[in-house]
Amino acid sequence: MAYNITWTAEFETGIAIIDDQHKRIFDYLNEIDRAIACKSVEEIERVIKAIIDYSISHNTFEESLMEKAGYPLLEAHHQVHERFKERAHAYGARFEKGEDPIRLAREVRGDIGLWLTNHIKRDDKHYVSDVKRSLEGGFVARMLAKFF
Repeated sequence: MAYNITWTAEFETGIAIIDDQHKRIFDYLNEIDRAIACKSVEEIERVIKAIIDYSISHNTFEESLMEKAGYPLLEAHHQVHERFKERAHAYGARFEKGEDPIRLAREVRGDIGLWLTNHIKRDDKHYVSDVKRSLEGGFVARMLAKFF
């Protein structure tokens, strides 16, 4: 197998819903490992499609939080996500064209795993304070409205 991809505190953003989604992507990466070990083409196909779909929808959700927060680097972050989406869809297309599923699954796992871990530690950490402030401000504003 490739290098071990395990969720640790270094990946936490402190935004529970984002951390939960990131953990789910880590889970998918481990599911790819299990599917490769079992040599199950059906399971490989299911997990590859799931991780691609889930990761892309996660990125869209993440961007919606950044937009609400007025994050100034949203467009740059969006472009990083768009490059990821292109690569992810290319993997799906290669699977559909009949490439060796085990070799492709190893490549997907390594590429997406490396991309995800680097992206969380570098790019995602930058928007955290803006998004947290926005989320907390929304909550505080709603609570104050109830009392005043």
